[in-house]
Amino acid sequence: MADLFQYVFWRGDLSFSAVPPCDVDALIFARLSYIPFDGVVAPGFGGGVPLGEAARAVLAGDALEKRQGLVREDRRLLEALCEAPRYADLELCGFEQVFDAERQEQFAALTVRLPMGPCVAFRGTDGTLVGWKEDFNMAFSEAVPAQLRAVEYLQRAAMLPGGIRLCGHSKGGNLAVYAAAFCGEKLQPRIVSVRNFDGPGFQESVTRQEGFRAVIDRTRTYLPKASVVGMLLEHEEEFTVVDSQGSGLSQHNTYLWEIRRGGFCELHKLNGSSQLLDRALKDWLAGMTPEQREKVINGLYAVLESTEASTIRDVRDHGKMAALRAILDLDEETRRLTMSAIRIFYRSLKNALPDSPLREMAERLSFLRGEKKQGG
Repeated sequence: MADLFQYVFWRGDLSFSAVPPCDVDALIFARLSYIPFDGVVAPGFGGGVPLGEAARAVLAGDALEKRQGLVREDRRLLEALCEAPRYADLELCGFEQVFDAERQEQFAALTVRLPMGPCVAFRGTDGTLVGWKEDFNMAFSEAVPAQLRAVEYLQRAAMLPGGIRLCGHSKGGNLAVYAAAFCGEKLQPRIVSVRNFDGPGFQESVTRQEGFRAVIDRTRTYLPKASVVGMLLEHEEEFTVVDSQGSGLSQHNTYLWEIRRGGFCELHKLNGSSQLLDRALKDWLAGMTPEQREKVINGLYAVLESTEASTIRDVRDHGKMAALRAILDLDEETRRLTMSAIRIFYRSLKNALPDSPLREMAERLSFLRGEKKQGG
C-alpha cells in the first residue's frame, strides 16, 4: 500500500492551481507544524519563506536530532518536499511555539500560504510531560491555554487573504477545531475546512456551543482503525476511518497511514479494540465529576513530576520506581481516586491492545490493581 511519501511522489509535479489541495495535503501541512523552524520561519504574517528553502535550512542544521519524535521520517519528508514543485515554492510564515511549564502550556503553529488562501497548521503534543498534562486537562477544563492561544493565532493569521483551511494532528487537531469554533462569527464564514487527524474531542459543554455548531459541517476527523488518542472525549463532527500499516498505539503515527492517489484508504468502521477502549474511557469519565477528574490528573502529574523527568520517555527509561513511590505519598483521597483511575486505565489497555507492550506493563503492575496472581 502507498504512504505519505509516495503521495508526494505522485502529486509533487502538479501545482495547486491544477489539482486543488486535498486532505492528504492537509496532513502534510499538519506534520510540518512539528518541524523546528525556529530562526528559519519568522513569527509574523507579513512575509514568508519558500518551503524548499526553509526545509533545506533545517536539514543543514541539527535541530531535528535535538527534537524528540519521528526524526527519520520527518527528515525524509522535508527532503521529498524540497524536490516537489507542488510544495517547494509555497511560502511558510507565522511560525510560533510556546512552552510554559507554570501555565502547563505547550503550543506551536505554522501557516502555509496556498494560492487560494492560508492553511493554518497546529502542532500536537511533543512528548513533554507539560504537553501531555495540558492534553489531560481537557478532561475537566472547558479551555486550556493552548486552545485559547490557537484562537488568537487564527485571528492574526486571518490578515492573509483568501479562504482559510485549518489542520492538525493529535492535540493539534483539537486546536484546529477549537480555533475554528471560537474565532468569532465574522471570521467563521472564511473557513473552508477543518481537519483533525486523530486528535481528541471535547467535553459536551463545548460541543453544544453555537460557535462549534457553526463550523461542524466543514469539520472532519480522520482516525486510524485502532485509534486511541482520537477517541478521547466527545466528537460531534463526521469522521473517517483510515487503514494503517501500524498496530496498537503506533497507528497514531500518520506516516503509517495508507493512502491512495486522491485520498486515504478508508475503512467502514473502527476495529473492536478501539471501540472497546472508547467505551471504557467514556464510562470512566462519566463516572467522575470534573473536580474528581482534576484531582486525579493533578495527582498523576505530581507523581510524574516527582521523577524529575521532563518527557514521557524519561519516565519510562529512568523514573518508574520514583513514580511508584510518589503514589504512596499522595493524600488518601487523591491516592484512592488515582489508584481507581490506574486500574481502569490499564484494564482498558490490556483488553483493547492485546499485542501492545502496555499489556506486559499492566501485568507487572498487577499489585496496583489490587489483584493477586493465580497461585499467589
